[in-house]
Amino acid sequence: LTYADMASLSALLLVIAMGFAVVIGPQSRPWTWGPGMMVLGLAVCSAVPVMWKRGKAPGDSGWLVCGLAVVGWFAWRAMHSPVAELGQADLLLAACVVGGFVSMRAIAGDDLAERIFLWGVALLLLANIVVIGQQIQDPSYSPIFRTRRVTYGSGYFATYNEAANYLIACSLIVGGAAWFGRHGTLTRVMWFVIAALGLASVWFTRSRGGIFGAAVGSGVFAVVALVMAKRRGSRWFAPAVIAIPVIGLALGSYFIIGWQEAQEIRTAGSGIDGLLDNSCRLYYLGIALSCIGLHPLAGGGSRSFSWECYRFWESAVQGAGGARPDMVHNEVVQALTDYGLVGGGLLVGLLGALVLAAVLRVLFDDVTKVPGSADVWRLGALAGLAGMLVQSSFSFVFHQIPGVLLLGICLAPLSRTLDRAPGKNTLGTRILLTLAAVSSVLLLLPAGWAGTQVTRILWPVYFGKQPLLSAESRIDALSEAIALWPQTEFYQERAALFQSFMGSNAAAELREPAERAINDYQAAARLNPYDPGLAVNAANLLSVLRRDAEAEAEYARTIGLQGGMESGFRGHYSFAAHSLRKGLRQFHRDKPAALESLEHAAKAIEEAVKQTPGYVMGNDGRSMRISIHENLGRAREAAGNTAGALLAYDMASSIPTGARVHYEAGVLIGRMAVESWSQRQAPVALKQFLDARKRIAQAGNELPAGVTSKQRAEFIVYLDRMIAFLKGAKVVPSE
Repeated sequence: LTYADMASLSALLLVIAMGFAVVIGPQSRPWTWGPGMMVLGLAVCSAVPVMWKRGKAPGDSGWLVCGLAVVGWFAWRAMHSPVAELGQADLLLAACVVGGFVSMRAIAGDDLAERIFLWGVALLLLANIVVIGQQIQDPSYSPIFRTRRVTYGSGYFATYNEAANYLIACSLIVGGAAWFGRHGTLTRVMWFVIAALGLASVWFTRSRGGIFGAAVGSGVFAVVALVMAKRRGSRWFAPAVIAIPVIGLALGSYFIIGWQEAQEIRTAGSGIDGLLDNSCRLYYLGIALSCIGLHPLAGGGSRSFSWECYRFWESAVQGAGGARPDMVHNEVVQALTDYGLVGGGLLVGLLGALVLAAVLRVLFDDVTKVPGSADVWRLGALAGLAGMLVQSSFSFVFHQIPGVLLLGICLAPLSRTLDRAPGKNTLGTRILLTLAAVSSVLLLLPAGWAGTQVTRILWPVYFGKQPLLSAESRIDALSEAIALWPQTEFYQERAALFQSFMGSNAAAELREPAERAINDYQAAARLNPYDPGLAVNAANLLSVLRRDAEAEAEYARTIGLQGGMESGFRGHYSFAAHSLRKGLRQFHRDKPAALESLEHAAKAIEEAVKQTPGYVMGNDGRSMRISIHENLGRAREAAGNTAGALLAYDMASSIPTGARVHYEAGVLIGRMAVESWSQRQAPVALKQFLDARKRIAQAGNELPAGVTSKQRAEFIVYLDRMIAFLKGAKVVPSE
């Protein structure tokens, strides 16, 4: 094969990799990136010989050194991250950026390779546009996956933000080729139409960040195209300058009306005012700043925000916190959180310098010395990068493989010093590119092969149109996947399936699936020791098996990990439920131990209530809270702590639907009255008999378990008789 053949092969393989990335891998599960990573690795292998062709490598090793420094820092921190599998995911994303970059460096400048790549991108973009069109008619339509998460248009993507990001970058890249490319008129017209439809489709994703990014990217496209037209002496430059106000008005209308409509569709009756009132992302940014303060220079490691954010969550400010905020919703701040000021500074510095250098080349390059395709790639890359960076300020678009592939593709043309004479200082460039290529291939090919196998095995479990329904079959598939690529998600899913077998109340039937589920939760926790959900699930099962000490250790770990995210993980609530069950078991054989357990339960449930809105607690939570304080009152009463028991009964009876506990409080106060009467404290006794009668009345017809209506009636008769007797004796109740 000639070098031109290898460039074309690299282009074809890169397009196929993008196809797999868009159709199968637009999600945060790294194993679904397998097919795309494997083909991308082959594309990089095909690109390496092209870089060594005589005269093909421009002398721009300085940019590559800076780029490798950024990638090297991120890779080093990812490899030393506290959660290894999250570090591995970020490392693979970095390899994909490098792979897209290296492949694009080989493709740009070769006419056939460029045409293959551009047609591939255009057709893949068109396929997404067609799918979005179908989803406008039928929001449930999903071409590949079993279901969709949202009702907005998202094409092949699972989420609308990532779909918008992809549409922006691809549309502007294809649009650049249509505007300045050296292709046939029909081809350029077709590409221009596809690019315009792609930008229009961003509107139907209802992604507010995407609409903003599309407007900004299109504005950058228009400005850069005008500058290039002036430099080239294009005949349409003068009319285009006159049309600048019209272009600006069109882009402004696209942005404002798009935001207005997107917000209205998301929340009926809410416009841009409602959008500006939504401070959710600002809360995330504030929490991220607190996380950065923990380790400002080096960062907390890959995705560290996903667990460090819990400690800074304040339900009084941020709300209940039922959803897990795994990402910051701003990629630069995410980088600062996870990779520190060093990593974030290197990244921002590199991107800023590349963009500035590209702008200077656009302004001052001599068109007679710049190869014909340079303007095509610079126009599309600058505009596409601008749109993606805007979108990345609102979402985590660079944590999925399509986004990082497009990032590498856009950075490649911006890093080339195309006007430098061939052969000058090119050896260093070739060596650096080869080192980057080899490093990425060593990551992409093994992970791609493993991910492809896992995707094939688990397709029926997660994605297939015909779901794998049998729990046994799903367990077998997950076990096979774990053997290939252990993931927290796999262990957690398998544990949940084992729990589904726990339908019988027979202890012998419960124990085996419970033990297997516990083992899986603990295995998952070893992979991700910062996930409170794994700890609380294991604790709940240990509680069922009455392995109390182990359960309580896991509950303590859950509470320590979850911080202010009680609504999301319910550590205090679950510990309260465990302590209640334990206290009820202990009550008849060890009352002091039961009292201790119920005191723990009461403290935990009140902490849960303080951090959790009533609608999250629900009827079950309210009933459990009543039961805890009711039984705590009984335990205190059994221990001789009458005042403490009455406080517990008062708390229980003050909770909605807790009226029955008024009866128990009334009985206790009645006993206190009898004691006072026996001590010849008639005023006190009368006051207590009156209070007891009042509490019985407050209970109404609600009675504690084991109390009959006959007993209630007899008790009322007794109280009334004692009250009448004392009043007849002219006793005045005490204050």
